[in-house]
Parts: sequence; structure tokens; C-alpha cells
Amino acid sequence: MVNEGVAKWFGLKRPNFILNPKDDADFYAQRTRVDISSIVESLRTDLVTELPPKRLFWGVYGGGKTHTLFTLSVELGKIIPIRPIYVECPNLSKKATFLYLYHGIVTSMGRDFVVGLFEELIRNIGLVQREDLLKKLEEMLEDEELSRAVASLLGADPSKKLSFWRYISGVSVPLRDLVDLGQTQALTEAQPAKLAQFVIILGKVLKKIKNQTLVFILDELDRLGYVGEETGSTFEDAFRKMVDPNQRDVSILMGCSGRNIRELPDVFGGEAGPVLTRIGRSGLIEIPEIDPNDVDTFIKEVLNYVRDKSVDISQRIEKIKPKIDEKLEPDFFPFTKEAIETLKGNLTGIMTPREIEQRMTQAAGKAYRIKKPIVTRAIVG
Repeated sequence: MVNEGVAKWFGLKRPNFILNPKDDADFYAQRTRVDISSIVESLRTDLVTELPPKRLFWGVYGGGKTHTLFTLSVELGKIIPIRPIYVECPNLSKKATFLYLYHGIVTSMGRDFVVGLFEELIRNIGLVQREDLLKKLEEMLEDEELSRAVASLLGADPSKKLSFWRYISGVSVPLRDLVDLGQTQALTEAQPAKLAQFVIILGKVLKKIKNQTLVFILDELDRLGYVGEETGSTFEDAFRKMVDPNQRDVSILMGCSGRNIRELPDVFGGEAGPVLTRIGRSGLIEIPEIDPNDVDTFIKEVLNYVRDKSVDISQRIEKIKPKIDEKLEPDFFPFTKEAIETLKGNLTGIMTPREIEQRMTQAAGKAYRIKKPIVTRAIVG
């Protein structure tokens, strides 16, 4: 028999059921305990009051936090023009400071975008003398040091652009280059509040130049739990500034694993701390395991999403039905009803989207390897 591949064998668009948070962000399976439409409505409410949304999504590993973050960025993009920037928190040591995350935030935006944004700001101001340019930049950016660095881009050669990028991205800069940028020290020495302010300024400039709202998707923030008490305050200070209700230039959507609020990293300061209280109780949203009553719906919607609609499933079912003693329904093909029940029985205590998708994929792969046209109870095991 010709090796047709899992996708063609079962009438799918791809060989697995693993959802990619970024590529599959336009799909979100219905879940009783996560009302995505209500969350979107709350984002709309923020926007009409000119408050870029700030949210922290927390919950069990594999519960779908990253997928939720990307889906919401897609929904935000339908409401207002946005520039989403996904940032995965780096692995952090006990002595790590907010500078490490700041560097990740800026580099995720990319050198061409960041430098180009400030160059466009200069062009937007128009042809003026350097002193006038600096004055206008200070009025707009409200930061004298950054204004001097940006002003150095006026007619800058590639080497100066590189120096500016090194400076703004938070890495060490040679003293001679710092002087050219009008600086006395690199951002490696800056206070966390100043680094957070630079992040906010990037959003302010983007809004002015391109009329887009900068949306930072900060994910895997449970890694902040490795940071020691000595430097944890640098993260707390920075987050406090970025999620403050009066911060109106950048949207912050965060994801962090934890079975309850108390398990979140100490840098958040607890539910009554300075960071989470600024987000507000309504902005702390749990993404839990899937409710047992929702598993059938979740599986059905995932199958429908990855199914090749050009394939006549009903015709396949009619051919197979007489040869098996298990029930086949179009909504669950290529899984029999008994296979679904067995799969659910094996999920006790771990009913997360990730686990369900993985088990569905493993079962389909096993059925394909032994050239079974469907996934039965015995295959799921």
C-alpha cells in the first residue's frame, strides 16, 4: 500500500492535532470555564476608555495560556490597529535583574523595526537644526537621555545606528560610542523603572508614527520564580510601571503558570501586592484545566478545525461501519465513540488541551502505522 501520510489517510489538513499558539490563533475551542467572548468584551471596554489592556493569565501547565494570549491579540487586531510582540521570558538565574527581560522585549521587536521607528520619528519632525530636533524630541519622549540618543540618528552612518541599537537594547556600549550618543552610561546601569519607561516610550512613538498600539505578549513568566529576593525587586518595580492604569501607550498581556495565585512568582508581590492590584482582580484571569463536560466539545472542535473539508467523511464512514463493532460519528471521525470515551478515561487529573492534543495525535499515529482506517478503543488503550 502506498504511504499516503497521516493527514491524507484520515482526511486531515495536517498529520497531527497539536495546536500552534501563533499559527492557530484564529481558532479557540469552546470552554465553559474560559469565556473568550467576555474577555474580548472587557478588552473593548478598556479601549473605549483609552486604556490599553493589561491582563495576567495564569493556570496549570498545558492549560492553553499561550494560545489564549495569541487569540486575544488576534481579536484586539480586529478592534484597533496593533503591533503584537511575543516575548518568551528567558531562563533566569537567581541574580538576574529586569534588564534580562528588557533585552528580550526590545530584541523581540527587532533592530530594523526599532531603529527605523525612531528614524521615521525624526523624518516626521522635519528638517530642523539639531538643537531644535533635540528640543522637539524631549517634548515628545519626555526623556532627555533617550532624546539625545535618538537625535544622534540624524544623518547617521551605519556604525552609529548599530551603537544606538546596542544602547536601546540594553547591552554594553563602548565609552566612545556612548559619547557619540550623548550618554554618560549604558542602560545596563539604568534603574528598572527607566527601562520600563523606555518600553512605554516605544509604544508612544509607534502610536504617533503608525497609529498602532504596541501589544506585548509576555509569556512563560513563571520562570521569574527562579529570581532571588535580592534582584526580584527590579522586576516588581518595572512591572509596577508597565501595568499601571495610567500607563496609556502599551498593552501588556502576560502568561504565567501556577495552580493558584499564591504560586505565582514573588516578583508579583502576591494578590494584594503593588503589581497585581494595579492590574486589578478583573485582569487576573485563570485558564484552568478543561471541564470534564467540555472534553467532547473540545475534541469535536479540534477535529473539525484540522479536517480536510474536501474529503467526504460520510462516504468513508459508510464503508467502514459494517466492518466494526464500534460507533462512528462524523463529528469525531476518525475516532470511534468508544475510542473517545477511552481517551477521556485516561485523562483523569490531567485534562489540559496540550495533553488531549498529544493523546489524540499519538492514537492517530499508532492507527496509521498499523494501517487501520479509524482509531478504535483498543488503539487508544
